[in-house]
Order: sequence, then structure tokens, then C-alpha cells
Amino acid sequence: MTAEYTRNRILDSAESLFAQKGISGTSLRAITKDAQVNLAAVHYHFGSKEALLDAVLARRSRPVNQERMKLLSAMREESEGAPLDIEEVLDAYVMPGIRAFEIAVERSAHIARLLVRIEAQPPEVVEALFKKNLGLVNRAFLEELHRSLPHLSEETMGERFRFAMGTLSFIFSGNFDLDVIDSHPCPPLDLEKRLRHAIAFLGAALRAPETQ
Repeated sequence: MTAEYTRNRILDSAESLFAQKGISGTSLRAITKDAQVNLAAVHYHFGSKEALLDAVLARRSRPVNQERMKLLSAMREESEGAPLDIEEVLDAYVMPGIRAFEIAVERSAHIARLLVRIEAQPPEVVEALFKKNLGLVNRAFLEELHRSLPHLSEETMGERFRFAMGTLSFIFSGNFDLDVIDSHPCPPLDLEKRLRHAIAFLGAALRAPETQ
């Protein structure tokens, strides 16, 4: 059993248990039992539960963020300095996440639940995790959107970007469907189709006039 194999077993178990039972509801001993490793292995590879949670998020976010930046860079180069289309920028942010879900289809439910669990943590924990793993990428996309929407103040643009990210996170979580409302048709089950609707919705919302 190689060190990399052991590390990945721990990450897989932590991801599943954090998603199923919550962060605070999952002990390191539960993770070691599920991964069939000893506690020393967790301390050796990660040092603490907090560092393990960070590693779980980093493993999923790193390849997605790399693809996001690759797409954004390609669009910038093609535009030759002109402002980018809002929907295309949102698409470049969203679609790498979709592809990651498709690749990890057997664990996609865990990943979606995990994000919800993380967002339920104390604000300072959420801020630290997302700033470390998403901060630079989110900043790049926020600045690009603002360049295409110069009529918005920095404060308004920041707030609308937060709303946009919250909407996308909510869709990925799968926590709410309109089929709970009497006589309302079920929403499209295909995640990509739902996100196409969301991109159109968010594009219109971002373009709205500056609030007074």
C-alpha cells in the first residue's frame, strides 16, 4: 500500500462521511475506520481534521479551477481586449464543474452534499476554506464580469457576484425542487439544462441597472 494510495483512501472516506454526517458529526476515528487505516496515517498525511477538510475541498476544486482559468484565458485572447460576453464568462465558470461531476459520477452526490455541509460551517471557517481554494479564481471572474458591466459600482458588482455564486451552489446542492408546489411541473432533471437556465437568468440579473 503506497503513501498516495493511503492518502486517497483517507480523502475518499472523509469526503463521504463529511457529506453524510456533517463536518462536526464526523470524527477522525470514524474516518480511519472507514478508510481502514490507523490514526497515525491521518496525522502523517494531513495533521488535523481541519487540514483534512481543506485537502478534500482542494482535491475537487483544483482541476475545476485550472479548467476555468484556461477557458477564461482563451476567451481573453480571442477577444483581443474587448469586453467578454456575460453568458460566456458564466459558462466558463460553470461548465468545468459539470464535467467534474460527470467524471466523478459515482461520487457526485457526495460532492454536492459536501458543499452544502461546508457552507453550514461557521462563517470564519467557510471564508477561510473558500478564500484558499476559490479566492483567486473567483476574483478573476468577478473582475472580468465587472469589465463587461462598467455601469455597476464595485459594491453592486460584488453583491451580484455573491448572489450568482449562491444560486449556482444552490442548484448543485439539489435541495429544492418546484415539484413540491402543487400543480407545478417538475424542473428539468438534467443538471446541465438547469444550469443553462440559470446562466440566462443570472446574465439578465447582472445586466440590471445600478440599484439606488
